[in-house]
Amino acid sequence: TITFFVMHAVPGGPFTSEKAISPEVQAALERKYGLDKSVPEQYVTYLKDIVTKFDFGPSLKMRGRNVLEIIEDGLKTSAKIGVIAAVIALVMGIVLGAVAALRRNKLIDRIIMILTTAFVSMPSFIMGSFLLLVFAVSLKILPANGSTTKGLILPIITLSLSPLSHITRLTRSSMLDVLGQDYIRT
Repeated sequence: TITFFVMHAVPGGPFTSEKAISPEVQAALERKYGLDKSVPEQYVTYLKDIVTKFDFGPSLKMRGRNVLEIIEDGLKTSAKIGVIAAVIALVMGIVLGAVAALRRNKLIDRIIMILTTAFVSMPSFIMGSFLLLVFAVSLKILPANGSTTKGLILPIITLSLSPLSHITRLTRSSMLDVLGQDYIRT
């Protein structure tokens, strides 16, 4: 709703470009996409299409494609990256948290805690840029983009580092709490 009204508040339109089009073509395009109607009518049509048909309409940038098709294409890769990153964060977080708790106040515990603090405090877009700079630009080990297996490694690592750090710290503190219980020490 906010996006709809903000888009109508800004000057210009979807067919405004550097190359001028004739008023007849402009009117035909507006008629085709329903932009010749009043803003409330456009809004009701927009909501009705989304709620009843789950139709976001045609893409104005990618001719011949529906907005929902574009979202679905991106969602496949995003879901794959998200699930893999979540599994890696969970498994590695539990393992690293257990190691840190079992080696409390030793070098490995300190290294794990320093790294997890850094990963929690650093925004993922900074971490992603850093990983790209190191592994794609400097070392040229991994590609900077792509949907191949090698191309997904950096996004998966970037997406998993923050939750991995939270899980590691939570596992460590929970395990230290349990290890400090009387029945364990006895």
